[in-house]
Amino acid sequence: MIIRVRERAPARLAVALLTLLLLARGGVANASTYAAYIPLDSSIYNELDTLNDLGMVQSYLPAIKPISRVEAARLTIEAERNLNEQEYSPLADRIITALRLQLAEEVSWLEGDIEDTLPTMVHPVERVEGGYVFSSGKRRGITTSNGQGGISWRESTPLLPDNDNLPTASGSNEVLRWSGWAGAGGFITGYGEAAVAGPLSRNAPGINRAQLLTGAVVVSLGNTAISFGQEEMAWGVGRYGSLSQSSNGTPFLALRAQNIHPNHLPGIFRYLGLVRWQTFFGQLDGDRIYSHPWIVGQNISFKTLPGFDWGITHGVMFGGSGNDNYSWMGFLGRATGLATGDPKGANTNQRVGMFASYRMSWLRGTQVYGEILGEDFFQPFGPGFIKTPFKAPSYQAGIYVPRVTADGLTTARLEYLLLDQEYSQHSDSLYWTYQDRLMGQSLGPRAWQVHLTLGRWIDLQSKLDVDFFYSKRQPVKRLTTAAFGDEESYGISLDFIHLPIEISYLAGSLGEMRGRVGVEYVNGINYTNENSMRAMVEVVVGLTPSWPSLRWK
Repeated sequence: MIIRVRERAPARLAVALLTLLLLARGGVANASTYAAYIPLDSSIYNELDTLNDLGMVQSYLPAIKPISRVEAARLTIEAERNLNEQEYSPLADRIITALRLQLAEEVSWLEGDIEDTLPTMVHPVERVEGGYVFSSGKRRGITTSNGQGGISWRESTPLLPDNDNLPTASGSNEVLRWSGWAGAGGFITGYGEAAVAGPLSRNAPGINRAQLLTGAVVVSLGNTAISFGQEEMAWGVGRYGSLSQSSNGTPFLALRAQNIHPNHLPGIFRYLGLVRWQTFFGQLDGDRIYSHPWIVGQNISFKTLPGFDWGITHGVMFGGSGNDNYSWMGFLGRATGLATGDPKGANTNQRVGMFASYRMSWLRGTQVYGEILGEDFFQPFGPGFIKTPFKAPSYQAGIYVPRVTADGLTTARLEYLLLDQEYSQHSDSLYWTYQDRLMGQSLGPRAWQVHLTLGRWIDLQSKLDVDFFYSKRQPVKRLTTAAFGDEESYGISLDFIHLPIEISYLAGSLGEMRGRVGVEYVNGINYTNENSMRAMVEVVVGLTPSWPSLRWK
């Protein structure tokens, strides 16, 4: 087996990352609980992020999503305790009330100290959502070398990324989502979310309306949850998409392990602070030359100081039909990133990333954050004798002010994104897509984007965000069609959310609503001589029934 010198830098980082994950696994509790993970489109994440912006949840590590319902309940209790001990915030008070309503059952477990002694229970309807999506305009995409090299992908819905690849067609579309979960024996959980989406009133060739978005069985062993199924992931600090793993595409089948609640590493590593980690092992689609390649990833995130979060991500893609000339030891070497071998007949593609976020409580909670992601191997840095694991790096950076005005209800965010020529690409078909959708940022390689967003909370229950954005994409290698030039776009979107409220005539069930309107003008879309005016309208109404789980002793 040949281990190329230029592959050692990512390998060393992989060794360090795996070691830290093993250490984190060692410091768990003996008892177990039910770990039903919250869908990424849930308003619970907006509410927890807002509490984090207000400094109410010091043990929240948002760079690894999803989180379980019981972890969200723990954070709700923590926020309520901090609200009573710190300066009172009417907005935080309102959000904590909403979270208590959404997580009433899990909060009662923790407050009653029965999290680890739960009976068998079934919650067949956790949440139901109905939505309407209007979409118009040409969709972005790239095809390179007929799938043999580079990357091939297509946008799902204009101006609506990170939506689990729900199918839509031009014109009107309807969406219905349903989620539920069940627990058995105090430590086995099954959860899932199904959807019916698309233009229900007319035929739309190529659209599979009904699909399982997420679904998995989880076994809790102390504080460690091991799951198998189709699960969402969102890694990193970016507000407008994730560099490494996101919900832009359909979740893929994988075996995953992660800690339910943050904990500390043993020994001297305890000084790194609270840690959350996640690792997965899965397989991708067959619509590529190397069909069904394996994919492995790890993310470990630390809160070293109350306002300082940082972490490391690592991913490896390898194998597939015609690319599997290796032994079992070669398989393990590639899966861990420790020995990625000879690219002839058994190539691999690695990605390594680092992210950090710092919150300045003394400056109205202003946050600065950033992330870097390298595509395969290392590159010379500086004078050439210092090596880093980042070749062809892509960057994401931003600044967020959660309390622009004295009343703490106005927000502002500026975020910049720069994607390298090699972002998600590879010299063969080991590129980072699944079912024709990008698994990370929705813009694709050789692009940059800037967002300026202003937001305002209205009567402590509703928020309106106005987002101005500019994007530019340049032609990439190995395009199957001639490129006429760069692509430029200018856009604006309005996002509205309303916190969950009790509906008295539905026995106290919770109702919530969100909406989005976006318009974008694209000059030279997909590097052609065509222009496109793209528009999108989304209205979603959700209902969380008030009835408790069905229980058996």
